[in-house]
Amino acid sequence: MVYKFEEVLNDLMDYFILGDPDYLLHYKNAHGLPDDLLLEFTTQERGDLAVSEGVMLPLSKVENLPYTVYFNLSEGQPELLKEGNELQVRQAGHCLRVESGAVYLYTMPYLRSYTDATVARIKQHRSAKISLPNGWYAVEVLGGLTKQTTELINVNGDRVSFEELEPTFEFLIIPSKDRPEYTADLNYPYQINS
Repeated sequence: MVYKFEEVLNDLMDYFILGDPDYLLHYKNAHGLPDDLLLEFTTQERGDLAVSEGVMLPLSKVENLPYTVYFNLSEGQPELLKEGNELQVRQAGHCLRVESGAVYLYTMPYLRSYTDATVARIKQHRSAKISLPNGWYAVEVLGGLTKQTTELINVNGDRVSFEELEPTFEFLIIPSKDRPEYTADLNYPYQINS
């Protein structure tokens, strides 16, 4: 199964975060972390540890653009590897834990005051989300440009369609019986040149 989301924005910060927001809240509370996870994770080692333990998957150096996002649970060819698309970044070796049956792609500002109310806002406002069974997942991130078709109605009232390459992220999500080993480069830049 492949899920597609269009016009996903990164809230003017150069990061996306993939993860189960409820699990991050549980992790914060279990480790006695402050509500300001943005400051905590960017100034302490706890952020790196949370990533390597599968609590969240951050994507850094993400340009402020509207993105097409794919969550790919299939064993078929990834969208970004299909003919006519342009793969620019690829990073395997991520692990991710799901404890509340869903993962969301959300943004850094939510980490500034990470509370129950914040998790509720993520669930209400972030459209790039999928349901997944609880458990461990290995994740590979692909980024680049994919062919997308846009339909418009011109001044004459005629429907016109055109195809263009648009910035895209694709998450290949593979269930794992046990926690996958984290081997990704934490500082990998996910910048896509359009």
